[in-house]
Amino acid sequence: MIIQNHHKDHVICIEQHEHALISGQFVRDWKDDYFIGKNMKKSVEHAVINHDRSWIPLDKNPIYLPEKSKLASFTDFPMEQKLQSYRSGIVQLLNEDLYAGFLLSCHYASFFSNTADKLGITFLLEEDNRQNVVKEALREKKLLPLEREREFHFNLLQLCDNLSLYICMNRWGARKEEEITWFKDGFKQELLKDQRIYPEWLSETMVTLDPYPFSHDQLQIEIPFKRLSKNDLAKPNIQNIYRDTPKEHHKIIFSKKH
Repeated sequence: MIIQNHHKDHVICIEQHEHALISGQFVRDWKDDYFIGKNMKKSVEHAVINHDRSWIPLDKNPIYLPEKSKLASFTDFPMEQKLQSYRSGIVQLLNEDLYAGFLLSCHYASFFSNTADKLGITFLLEEDNRQNVVKEALREKKLLPLEREREFHFNLLQLCDNLSLYICMNRWGARKEEEITWFKDGFKQELLKDQRIYPEWLSETMVTLDPYPFSHDQLQIEIPFKRLSKNDLAKPNIQNIYRDTPKEHHKIIFSKKH
């Protein structure tokens, strides 16, 4: 779950899979001229669109963290359950599309590249071993892209993920100094002629990107979310409250910076 906690009397809840579907809109509209290894584009799109599908059952049953007086977001969700979710998602994707599953394994493993957490270290080692096995299987099928293509596909997944997180985690319309620290200096994946992409809110419904990577002059995104009262979060029946809360939608338009 992605949780916006910066509202006075309520929180905004965005499910991980909904956020991933938004990531999928970015990869589908990515300019062809900027895409490397086009023969694997369908697999890359499948990876991006489904990269958080394993969160679906977890997000249907939100967890309250009494020690933090908040709902658990994807950043502080209990580690053991989160890692089991990651493993499940990787296996699901590998069974559907081997290269998509490989990219997802790389994506999840990257979260733990500098961790000191024992569970995270174990997960990282498991996924390193899995990636070696999958690479060999792709090589035998003559489906393993060149290293520079794999690097581009992995970075594209992460960039599309970050673009979606930018509009899901920030307060809509946030000033630059109000933004979450992750993206204040742009996105670290330099996919457009080694340039960083810098986002900026013009209003609650408008975001500019510089440089602009999409094939259409404007790209409209719709974010599904639920609005929960902060007074309800600690209630024992919060899961029922969440399920019964109607879904709302917030539209955002991406455009070039002028």
